[in-house]
Amino acid sequence: MKHVWFGLFCVLTVVLRSQSPNPASSNEADVMVVGVAHDDSVMGGGIGSSHLEALGKAGVEPIAWLTPAGEWKKISCDEGHSKECQKFNREYLSKPHSYIVVSADGNGATVHVERLSLDKECFGYGGQGTFSGGNIRYAAVAASLGEIFTKGDSARRLADHDAAPVRKALAATVGNKLDSTRELRVYSIRMEGQSLFVIQRAFQDYASKPEYEPPNPSTLDFILAIGTMKGGRFHLLFWKENTSDENEQILGLIHLKNGRDFLVNTISHPEGDFFRIYGTRDGELALIFEGGGGSC
Repeated sequence: MKHVWFGLFCVLTVVLRSQSPNPASSNEADVMVVGVAHDDSVMGGGIGSSHLEALGKAGVEPIAWLTPAGEWKKISCDEGHSKECQKFNREYLSKPHSYIVVSADGNGATVHVERLSLDKECFGYGGQGTFSGGNIRYAAVAASLGEIFTKGDSARRLADHDAAPVRKALAATVGNKLDSTRELRVYSIRMEGQSLFVIQRAFQDYASKPEYEPPNPSTLDFILAIGTMKGGRFHLLFWKENTSDENEQILGLIHLKNGRDFLVNTISHPEGDFFRIYGTRDGELALIFEGGGGSC
């Protein structure tokens, strides 16, 4: 599957499959997928206290191109492709765009962006959009074209009494990799017929609590684990190794009409941000894509 404009696709076995950079203006059939956040700390560099954007407004950050078949392609703008950044800025970022929300929070709403900005030092890009036809409470995934998507199950947070045995089982599985079970949020998701649990502890999950206020926001590790429960045991499928300064959290769960499902997460760290996209390959959970964002 080669094409002159798209470059070579590179496959990393087991869990990661990332594609080589795309040109600034992708194939007309490809869809631009963006992150949308009403809380301004969800995307962008740094880890700190958050506040909400004004009603009807949200931050917008391009993630990647998505083909109708469900293949993710990197935007060819990063520290190694400064010329491509100039082209991407000229041909895409500087123009007005509208995106439709395709994940659960605010599904069907339209996000209008007059233009997005390029950070020429950190090679990140983003801006602010306004909503019509709905709104989001926290964060979501949107796309430049909604026809390839369909509604589906959202990431559902479990009540504490249902989450407790999952937390306990995770702790037994990972041992001293886990600092404690405090403040762990447990989400139930379904991707391509497979039921999974996502266990998350992001800064935003506990930042508003007085005992965790700065100057010591990193009292607890930043946890992201994905797995299944069988016979009371947690079967770990993914564990985020960097628990000290990679603040990863769910952005949204999206579903394609062709049956592909993807979990889209955003990761912020002291020098920037990026995205991870999880899906299934050969019936197994896989890290499909990692990229986007920017870093100094």
